[in-house]
Amino acid sequence: MTFVSDEKLAQALSNLWGFLDTWLDDHGGVHGYIVHHHHDNMKILSPDTWTQAPCILGALEIYRKTGEEKWLERASFLGDFLVNTYIRELHVYRNSNHEHKPLGRAGLIHNALPSYSLLKLAYVRKTLNLPYEKYYEIAKDNIQHFILRNWDNSVGAVSSEYHDKPAHIHNMNSAVIMALSELTKVEGNPQYVQHYAQKIANYILNCQVKQGPLSGTYPYVDKDKNYRTLYSLITALGLLALYEQTQEEQLILSVKKLITHLSKFVNYETGLICHFHREGYPQWIPDTSLFLALCNEIGMTEVKGVRVKDILDKLLRWQYPTGGFMLSIGFEDLWYKKEIPSRPNIRRWRDILATPNWNAWNFWSLSKLLPNGIKLPPPKILFPLEIYSDKEEREGPYRIVETKDSVTFYSVEEGSILGLFRKKEDVASYCVINERVKYWGTLQRILKYPEPIRKLILALPDLIHQQNY
Repeated sequence: MTFVSDEKLAQALSNLWGFLDTWLDDHGGVHGYIVHHHHDNMKILSPDTWTQAPCILGALEIYRKTGEEKWLERASFLGDFLVNTYIRELHVYRNSNHEHKPLGRAGLIHNALPSYSLLKLAYVRKTLNLPYEKYYEIAKDNIQHFILRNWDNSVGAVSSEYHDKPAHIHNMNSAVIMALSELTKVEGNPQYVQHYAQKIANYILNCQVKQGPLSGTYPYVDKDKNYRTLYSLITALGLLALYEQTQEEQLILSVKKLITHLSKFVNYETGLICHFHREGYPQWIPDTSLFLALCNEIGMTEVKGVRVKDILDKLLRWQYPTGGFMLSIGFEDLWYKKEIPSRPNIRRWRDILATPNWNAWNFWSLSKLLPNGIKLPPPKILFPLEIYSDKEEREGPYRIVETKDSVTFYSVEEGSILGLFRKKEDVASYCVINERVKYWGTLQRILKYPEPIRKLILALPDLIHQQNY
């Protein structure tokens, strides 16, 4: 199925890789700062698995579609970085904690995704009679000694910590399904699918909302009532990966129910989908690109009477001349909405900044839409890029200048430099930009209390403010 013209999509994808390549070091690591819906990490630029894995997967997908060996070579180069930086003593990948890098507990999805990418790479190389063992061995070590170490047989899923308590996070378990399904392909042994992946999928299907306005969605964790578009879509990826193995109809029907539900939240003027299972804002580009990729995989050509290819046309308009995409419209903090509410009428710097982590996911998603047999043209990208953010609650406006080698934040009002990021270094050269980190730890501690007490604690700052004025 073809969405937009083959040439337009191929050029956009080539340009996107051109952007990511400016963050790629000589060892195969993709650097970058991080903006997330609940947390920033602007000072640490070292490569992390959330960024690295989808770059590998996108390159492999392009190789599969084009047959061009350079894309397999790129995937192998990126995969070598994961192998060479794997922490064997801990059985985890370096910086497998994304927004919390370089320190902090290794995450489940942040290990399952790189293992999945290495196993995809191993499978392709094995079928071509190329050396594949090192990718396979690292991934299997991670699966056996880290991922499955937290298997919860009473539920049929992998447990991980959520607000300091064990829980079963669906999108993370979905990534485990993907890794186990690919391990089965490499080994030709169905035991990991039969003993683990199918049980995880059954648990996810059991937790999927069955009726009401949210029918079809997957909760973030167990049967909680938190729903996030990006994570629902990632959950669907795992179910489709298992469907390829087993052809169980309930898996693809589950994904179709999700896509039907999410189609209500696509804004047909912007071409973007809301990040939080509702109409309006914030609208995220990574969510939208993944939504379109899943539509393609399940054969959906229209969304509420609108052609999916028209949505993709609008999505591609958000691509910068550098090849990167901005993040969103109407950025909103996940937990601290009073501090950073969604204001789509202004350009928050978190909205307009092209970050490698989310562009890596755009790269993987868009690669899934590429038709077979096409060749990617050379990238047509233009630097420098100069963009301006608006005045926000306590910061900005900023002038942001990106070159092939660096990104610089300037204060518009004072003209001073507030952030200097050299793309291939591990740490920012200079950064006094306000990161959302300090209050997050406080909020984590508050979430341990029962809901009535939480509401009282969270209301105290407003009460104090009112008394002072």
